[in-house]
Amino acid sequence: MATPIQMPSLSPTMKEGKIVKWLKKVGDKISSGDAIAEVETDKSNLEVEAFDDGYLIEIAVPEGEVATVGSPIGFLGAKGEKATGGAPLAPAPQKAEAPKAAAPAAPKPPEQAPAPAASGAGEGIAILMPSLSPTMTEGKIVKWLKKEGDKVSSGDAIAEVETDKSNLEVEAYDDGTLGRITVQAGDMAKVGAPIAFLTPKGAKAGASAPAAAPQAPAAPKAAAQGSGAAAPSAPAGGQVVPLRREPQAPASGAGGRLRASPLAKRMAQERGLDISQVRGTGPLGRVVKRDVEQALGQGLAKAPAQAPAAKKAGAPPEVRAFGTRPEPQAVPMSSMRKVIGQRMSEVKPGVPHFYLTVEVEMDAAVKIREEAKALDLKVSVNDIIVKAAAIALRRSPKMNVSLQGDQVLHYGTVDVGIAVAIEDGLITPIIRDADLKGLQAISAESRDMAERARKRALKPAEYNGGSLTVSNLGMYGIDQFIAVINPPQSAIIAVGAVAEKAVVRDGQLAVRKMMTVTLSGDHRVIDGATGAEYLRELKGLLEHPSRLLF
Repeated sequence: MATPIQMPSLSPTMKEGKIVKWLKKVGDKISSGDAIAEVETDKSNLEVEAFDDGYLIEIAVPEGEVATVGSPIGFLGAKGEKATGGAPLAPAPQKAEAPKAAAPAAPKPPEQAPAPAASGAGEGIAILMPSLSPTMTEGKIVKWLKKEGDKVSSGDAIAEVETDKSNLEVEAYDDGTLGRITVQAGDMAKVGAPIAFLTPKGAKAGASAPAAAPQAPAAPKAAAQGSGAAAPSAPAGGQVVPLRREPQAPASGAGGRLRASPLAKRMAQERGLDISQVRGTGPLGRVVKRDVEQALGQGLAKAPAQAPAAKKAGAPPEVRAFGTRPEPQAVPMSSMRKVIGQRMSEVKPGVPHFYLTVEVEMDAAVKIREEAKALDLKVSVNDIIVKAAAIALRRSPKMNVSLQGDQVLHYGTVDVGIAVAIEDGLITPIIRDADLKGLQAISAESRDMAERARKRALKPAEYNGGSLTVSNLGMYGIDQFIAVINPPQSAIIAVGAVAEKAVVRDGQLAVRKMMTVTLSGDHRVIDGATGAEYLRELKGLLEHPSRLLF
């Protein structure tokens, strides 16, 4: 008898989840504990695991669709069994839509001579635009790493996609040939829309090639009709890039297959590093970017590939001849800038901000930084501020909260965001357990994450979470500013420059290194007095930094 696979509750506030991708397809053998699908929740993307052994006999909720917690998303059963009894249990909207989609499909062939549905199915497996971050609704194809006609193996990177947070690679889940590219480099595609078609290994690619040109505009519709008419296995076969998960494959060295991300492979190749000698720290021992960087740092290989970096740095602007007036340059808004605009406009009218400002004497903190520098330790003033902000947060638990729907989440851990300016905007990597880490650890992690943020190489788990962010514009000579809260966090501190100022101490004028800190708080969950207590604690820690040790 078929066993339903239900949409689990993956967070306290989760009411429904979206199937980002199926990690198994209809007919695959499933063992208890196997990851079978990736689900987008209200906080992050997580994997759904099977609790029984069997075969995946039906997918009730296709990729890109939403299901409520507790409703069936698929069915397990014996090999060859049909989920006839289970079909009505699937979410009503999806099942009700299937007949509607199928009914008009019948009379359409006479009207449409080219028969788009058939050709769409004949083109092979649809490669869909994946959801690579919780806020992503569309992605831009930066470049295709494979061209039409190229052979593709499971795990190969086939395209680079720009999301609202970073640039990530789309990987293939099957072997075959890249039959047709439907979304060209530089173009946008909605999440779940086909960006290309993969001709399965052994199938003839030639039949679909002639039909490709006239059908280009109708590709998304054709794919949808083809997948709906074919069978439940069609959407499961459509490939969605892994966000941070592994394709189902044997363990690290099994079968002689090297487990490494495409980016790690490319970096190792460019820098002359034997990747087989690198120990992987990713899922199931997979070699990822940080492993290659660590190996290069240990001197296992020279890193000659500095040309791209020099290229990226850009030449100085051309000197314009007097009297010439070049036309303004129109640059399309990036995905990141669109989301920044959308979210900032949401949060500013929607979140009642309040602001508190305090001046902090930084002489003692600067002295610690100078002592660290004398010992050849890389510790910045901002690292000291992050550490102090974290300890102050631990000592002010009423500040360590965020609003999620109609619930206030109180965190038991102290995770602090650091605002990093990048070419297209800004992003806030999260320093986990910042209150428990030493200054050197915070410094190393901050520099690593800031560097990867500028390369748009952060993973979603590295920039989601936390209740407070440190935004520092002191290095730009800014004395004081007000920052906008990064939702769903509840607070952000805006840090100005450390500058010498005349102050009164014990009735006498004195010169001290002073810094301004302004707290922006969400008045729905934090009161002014709570914010004031937090700033008083932060000020005390920075002015007497030895307290950071206790």
